[in-house]
Amino acid sequence: MIDLKIRDYLNFVFYYAGDNVDLPALVNKFLRAPIEKQKGRNGIRIVNTDDGQLVCRKYVHGGLLRAITGDFFLTAKRAINELEILLYLKSKGFPVVHPYGVLVHGGSLTKKLHILTVYAENTTDLVDVLRISPTRERLRLIQRLAKLFWALEALSVYHPDLHLSNVLVTRNRGLLFLDFDKACRKTVTKRDMENMFWRLNRFAEKCELNGRLRISPRDKELFLRTYARLSGYDFRLLMANKLERKRLTSKIGWFIESLLYGGAK
Repeated sequence: MIDLKIRDYLNFVFYYAGDNVDLPALVNKFLRAPIEKQKGRNGIRIVNTDDGQLVCRKYVHGGLLRAITGDFFLTAKRAINELEILLYLKSKGFPVVHPYGVLVHGGSLTKKLHILTVYAENTTDLVDVLRISPTRERLRLIQRLAKLFWALEALSVYHPDLHLSNVLVTRNRGLLFLDFDKACRKTVTKRDMENMFWRLNRFAEKCELNGRLRISPRDKELFLRTYARLSGYDFRLLMANKLERKRLTSKIGWFIESLLYGGAK
């Protein structure tokens, strides 16, 4: 457990682990920052502060009932958990965006949660880089991604919703992870890793369906082979046997979400 500092101002509470923060100034700039709706599922705010640019992401409930549950939470636990995981991974040298803090807005009954991270300059979405990269560079990135999935397992972090849009590519072609919502620290089992790989595959196939990116069987083979070499556990036969059933389940889910919300991730 990481000891977090807590400050409050009006109906805002701020959780953080770094140097002291001018919370009134931060809240004022947060409220004035526009929402960039084209980024992420629910948009983000870019907040300009004396510490540089911050990316502010609001939490919303997922699932088919998200239109009802919306962005109201009873506690700040979900956001604080992600902040603690980001701080833990950064302390272990795992490449994540720099965590700044959690800003909670609301009263005792319902709250709106936001996580703030330092804006990562000179980075590009992994999906976009994979789409335009020549074959050799593309394969190198896929190998790096597999190695970092294995590193998460070694660090006892399970992330059931990790996909390609959670990863940035830096100027020197390193990878940087930016979203650990719903992740947790635990002993990561082989079943957990299988679940993470299916989530990654589901996102990749959705990208192909939308014409955004095609991940070839060769790419997937390289990813799983690289992980197998590091971990000693080969998922290729197991996943090949389950592939058609998983695809059918995903298509049913995408169809239902398209009826309710016009799309799915």
